[in-house]
Amino acid sequence: MKYMFNDRIARIQTSLPPLFVTLSIGVILILIYIFGMIFYPDQLLIQSRDMIGQWGQDNELILNGEWYRLFTAFWIHGNVVHLASNLLFLLIFGSRLEELVKGYELFLVFLISGIIGNVATLGSILLGIDFISLGASGAVFGLLGAILFLLGGKSKRERRSMSYFILIFFVITIGQDTNFISHLFGLVGGFYVMKLLKN
Repeated sequence: MKYMFNDRIARIQTSLPPLFVTLSIGVILILIYIFGMIFYPDQLLIQSRDMIGQWGQDNELILNGEWYRLFTAFWIHGNVVHLASNLLFLLIFGSRLEELVKGYELFLVFLISGIIGNVATLGSILLGIDFISLGASGAVFGLLGAILFLLGGKSKRERRSMSYFILIFFVITIGQDTNFISHLFGLVGGFYVMKLLKN
């Protein structure tokens, strides 16, 4: 049964254009952003508080029953720079990962890592840390975590080049309003999700 499933997935995979899943995720993020601009016009240049209020990660509202925010928060972005930076690294890490794994595995890593990062953000209130956040960077860090797992036995040159991208990504995403908890747990989540998929 598992062989038949994998064989069917392989046939579907070969029929898809290169980077189909990575580019599809990017298109979805862009379309959601355009949708946000229509209903929240201030989103283009400054982070829309209305957008966060409706769909972002607000831990108090989540604890009051709005659990959907754990999913919706990593699909929306506050401004064009926020979106562009995540799209850039989605393309970098997603394109590399999609060379190594099946498209559905990449999507699962992205989806589960994003949720793990947001659940960890919710749990951070136990430590007295409370973020109100949004954006796909935790899920993108998950793609990076998956790559790190897969490249564990690869050449030193490839690991070194990937480490440069990691450093650049961390530098770009570090800031006063950065949800570092989502980044960290998204990274770890992606590593272990890929480990489960490959074991």
